[in-house]
Amino acid sequence: MFSVSTANAAQKMFDFMEQIAPRFEAHGFEVEGVFHKRWADGDYGMYIRHKGRPVLYLGLWSELWRDRGYSLCIGVHQGKWAAADVARFQRRFPDCEPYPPNDAHPFLVKGVNPMLLAGDAVHDVSTWLLRGYLAGLRER
Repeated sequence: MFSVSTANAAQKMFDFMEQIAPRFEAHGFEVEGVFHKRWADGDYGMYIRHKGRPVLYLGLWSELWRDRGYSLCIGVHQGKWAAADVARFQRRFPDCEPYPPNDAHPFLVKGVNPMLLAGDAVHDVSTWLLRGYLAGLRER
């Protein structure tokens, strides 16, 4: 399913996830981990919450990595999360896609630009999300 270099890349992503969570918490968001023991059978990520409700998923989703090449993705859970939050995600990321595509309540996902992962990924990804997508939520 994955190449020899996948284990090293996955470990770097696991480290990244542990380091980025406090960035969101420092800005008033709650973080709930979704850490599966066998990430290759699921996902390894977090739900970012605002005032108790989930507003963004951030993580590795093994199927998306395998099927689409997204080593890191963001998303919202269509049909299960607040309709306003789902609509906001769709407006901000009109090229998002449902995954799994045949699920009754799929996530809407967007792959994170690999350029954001090339340098100081923790800083670059957290800044991109906090100043861009998540900024408007703190004002509600």
